[in-house]
Amino acid sequence: MDPKHLHEQLTRLQSEIDDLPVDQGERAKLHALVDDIDRELGSGPELVLADSGIQERLDEMVSTFEVDHPTVAGILKDIMVKLASIGV
Repeated sequence: MDPKHLHEQLTRLQSEIDDLPVDQGERAKLHALVDDIDRELGSGPELVLADSGIQERLDEMVSTFEVDHPTVAGILKDIMVKLASIGV
C-alpha cells in the first residue's frame, strides 16, 4: 500500500467534506478524523494508527453518511480497506 495514495484519498475526502450539507459538528468530526489519520500516517509505518481507535471512528462515520452521502461513505470505506491492508 502506497502511503502517497492514501494521502491523496484523504485530500479528496477533505474536499468532499467541505461540500457536504451537514452541520458544523458533523463536519468538524470528519475533519478531525482525517487530521488524525494523516498525523498517524506521518509517524512512520511502525506507528501507524496503533490502538488509536481510527478504524472504529471510520466505521461509525461510514454508517452515519452511507445513506445520505454515498460518495463520502465510499471514500471512507476505501480508506478503511487501505488501512486494513497495511495492518491497521
